[in-house]
Amino acid sequence: MSETDDLEYPMARHRRHADPDRTARAVLAPVGLAAAASMVAAPSAAAAEGTPPCDDSADVCVDLSEQQAWLTDDGRATGAPMDVHSGSRSDPTPTGTFTVQRKERHHVSKENGDAPMPFSVFFDDEGRAFHAGDTSRASHGCIRLERDDASDVFAALEPGDEVQIVR
Repeated sequence: MSETDDLEYPMARHRRHADPDRTARAVLAPVGLAAAASMVAAPSAAAAEGTPPCDDSADVCVDLSEQQAWLTDDGRATGAPMDVHSGSRSDPTPTGTFTVQRKERHHVSKENGDAPMPFSVFFDDEGRAFHAGDTSRASHGCIRLERDDASDVFAALEPGDEVQIVR
């Protein structure tokens, strides 16, 4: 099996809408004016959880100060925040805007003693990635997630998607 045989690119579960007003009209039109008004007045799940601290262009947002990440769509969280564990003081996770470069479902880190990195989504030129792993200790600069969260991030992101990491 070649290295590329291990790559998987499932369809993303979140996408920006080209025209959010059109989408809102399409969703609300069959509901009726009174019901639509009550839906607009109700706070969204993302608002209840807090707004991710990244730009609207980010597909995933990581807040290193809070050790949380969100999959996002037009600046709004598409679900609850995910607990993460990032790099140590000696091997920190960088901040900034990055692009998903590649995905590997069953990656093994040669640089870190053949450590398994399931559901790897690589986002920089230094080999840093989102991946499942031990969230009780610091990483070597990666963003570690619980297995279910790493699986969700892997399924949602595609090469070219925007990653923002803030402190």
